[in-house]
Amino acid sequence: MRDEKSEADLELGKESEGTTAILRLDLLKRYKLSWLFGDFTSGLVIFLVTIPCAVAYSYLAGLKPINGLYASLLAMTIFPLLGTARQVVVDAEDTVAILVGSTLAIVAVDASPERYLALAMVQAIIAGSILIIAGLLRAGFIADFIPKTIITGFLNGMALIMIASQLGKMTGVQLENTDFFPRLWEFYTKIDSTNYLILILGLSCLAMMLLLRFQYPKFPEAVLVVGLATAAVIWLNLGPRGVELVGVVPAGLPKPVIPQVELKDILRLLPYSAGIGLIAYFDVMSTGRAFAFRGRYEIDPNQDMLALGAANVGSGFFQGFGCGCSQSRSAINLLYGGNSQFSSLFAAGFLALFLLYFTYTLKDVPVAALTAIIVMAALKIFDPVTVFRAWRTRPPSAYLSLATTISVLVAGLMTGILVAVALAIVLVLHRLTRPHEIVTRPPVAKGLLIYRFGAPLFFFNAGHFAARVHDLILAARPQVNFFLINAEAIVDMDYTAAEMLDELYNDLKSRGIVLGICDAKGHFRKVLLKSRLTEREGFNLYPSIADVLEELTKNQMEEGRDKGVGLEEAQIAALASAVVKELTKKQIEGQVEEESAELVRELSKKQLEERVEKESVEEKMKKDEKEI
Repeated sequence: MRDEKSEADLELGKESEGTTAILRLDLLKRYKLSWLFGDFTSGLVIFLVTIPCAVAYSYLAGLKPINGLYASLLAMTIFPLLGTARQVVVDAEDTVAILVGSTLAIVAVDASPERYLALAMVQAIIAGSILIIAGLLRAGFIADFIPKTIITGFLNGMALIMIASQLGKMTGVQLENTDFFPRLWEFYTKIDSTNYLILILGLSCLAMMLLLRFQYPKFPEAVLVVGLATAAVIWLNLGPRGVELVGVVPAGLPKPVIPQVELKDILRLLPYSAGIGLIAYFDVMSTGRAFAFRGRYEIDPNQDMLALGAANVGSGFFQGFGCGCSQSRSAINLLYGGNSQFSSLFAAGFLALFLLYFTYTLKDVPVAALTAIIVMAALKIFDPVTVFRAWRTRPPSAYLSLATTISVLVAGLMTGILVAVALAIVLVLHRLTRPHEIVTRPPVAKGLLIYRFGAPLFFFNAGHFAARVHDLILAARPQVNFFLINAEAIVDMDYTAAEMLDELYNDLKSRGIVLGICDAKGHFRKVLLKSRLTEREGFNLYPSIADVLEELTKNQMEEGRDKGVGLEEAQIAALASAVVKELTKKQIEGQVEEESAELVRELSKKQLEERVEKESVEEKMKKDEKEI
């Protein structure tokens, strides 16, 4: 099966890269019968797991069980026909469901069930429309914008909120507060009203899923647990004893419905829907890229953004709610040999048959078992290990992750999304404003100071750059008479930064210091050549550091010959090359500026002393020969 899977990956990978097809029906032409068994088996298992999960996540979103089944049917039909992440399963899933429930708890206060459903549908349509527009504008790069640590912090907070949201249904305690800390306090004050029959049933289901998860990871634990819990309810007649059941679920396929809402509802839902779309897309991309890397094929982020948007729009118009990537069902797809998008289509086909003929089997399913599924999903999401690793590797990243988690718990999920995005922006701007820098003073060229700035130059870091130049010059001993900017990491520059460089040139010139730039490339070089700086008298633009060192050392050589000491040009070039080589090596290894400067100083001094000593000996021998 593994060889067949690899073959499928290689065949279809070429099709995925850069695709712009609206419907990817080209897969039919390349489909092989040898893939059929894996896709069919995966589709069947995905379908079996989707039923209890979709029903559970409907409760998480505050909707009826049938709405989660409708959402899964539409998503598993539309996304495979449009997307390139062929092993990713998009349906009703926990992350989006809790976001939908959190949003509507704010927007749809005291709303009737019909209005609540209409708002959930509109929210899915808005989120999908935003994703479609972004996909057409080729904005798929936003998946790279938020770092993993901040997303992990958000998901950790969301996992804790998911668990807190199920305390009432897991224990039978009636809770009114929806915020995390007030809900915990309310649960603590009402803990005496716990229904221990519901608690035992829920904990038993959770314990069984945990056991199956670790002992038999290939087994779909949710299906078995829900089946056994339903059998226990029927056999022990637990319904009349206070155990909440799913009840009757209507049969039939979903019908298109235009939700009746007002313009003010759309405007109020707009920012929340954008946040839900962002998180859902990030999930799809993170899972899709992991699977693509493992399977050696390419995916198109823009096409998958469009596909996810279409799946959400379809779900919204067919009485569903927002959809996203189900990591558990995607893992099942990979585990059971799913080779293509047809595994999701097979699952959608099985689900359609279930909706037509078998929804009556859900009548006696206990809600406590579905609660255990939600808690299990939250435990899978909760990831303190990543935060701990980030703390060991780079503590500020771990602090940002913890700050995101706390903001989610204190201010709520949707505010947490805004905080996560804001922290990501602050992190990027901080690293651009205060990037890594290296300062060197090669003794081979007296008075030279080389400054490497590790970021593009824009309006938000131009002031810091100028301040650092002034500070370095004031602190330099011996005095600087040539300031060289190593621009190999400055890939771009805006007008404000160009004006700053011009002002810096004037300031340094007034102090008798020459300004030079080397290794200017790309947009930075283009902007630099168009600026006034290149027209200034005395400004120098060099191809590389080696050229600067060679020119300055030649000048020093001429001065040295007047004193009876000289260096050959070949030796100068070799010395410059050695200095640049060692400096570059230290930059790659990420050494601090003091170590780099010391290395260059020792290397240059040693080589220069050896060559001067050699030259002196040769000059003395020639002088002795003349005297003889």
